[in-house]
Amino acid sequence: MKQSRNYSDRASSLAIRYRPRLGLLLLLLSMIAAPASATTIAVLEFELKDLTLNPNLVAETKRTKTLRPLLVGRLTEHHDISVVENPASARIEAEKGQGYLFDRPAVAAKIGREAGVGWIVSGRLHKASFLFVYLKAQLINTKTDRIAADFVVEIKGPQQKLTRKGVETLAQQVFAALESIGAVQ
Repeated sequence: MKQSRNYSDRASSLAIRYRPRLGLLLLLLSMIAAPASATTIAVLEFELKDLTLNPNLVAETKRTKTLRPLLVGRLTEHHDISVVENPASARIEAEKGQGYLFDRPAVAAKIGREAGVGWIVSGRLHKASFLFVYLKAQLINTKTDRIAADFVVEIKGPQQKLTRKGVETLAQQVFAALESIGAVQ
């Protein structure tokens, strides 16, 4: 009887002594087993630049407002890229003029730093004709304020359906650029 008591005392003594190490071991194992976190970026609202002689600003503004949600959805669902919400300063800076953020990568980078990300996408819907539009975007490094990659996707034909296809192509290009510079985890 006395011998079984000693084993019991020793076992509880060992459990108390190694409990903190066991917790640390379990924490490390859970970190190893957990999937790697997705790359996180910011995507600014797209800006409209309509150069046609008779612009339909209401329709084009509506279409331009759909571009960010489409791009964010495609990046998150198909490429495992996490996209943060833009800080209030993004809206304030965009209101300074048409194309203000697209033409000023340093300002876009500053917004990205406020959002806590290393990369930000700035975009523009460039309508040069009634027959086609260009979906333009820049991937900007928020640490250097420099454009890491430029993207241009031409969209011709029925606008609704092809705008979605153009955004899918743009998402593939953004992902490929992030991958090539080693930003994808």
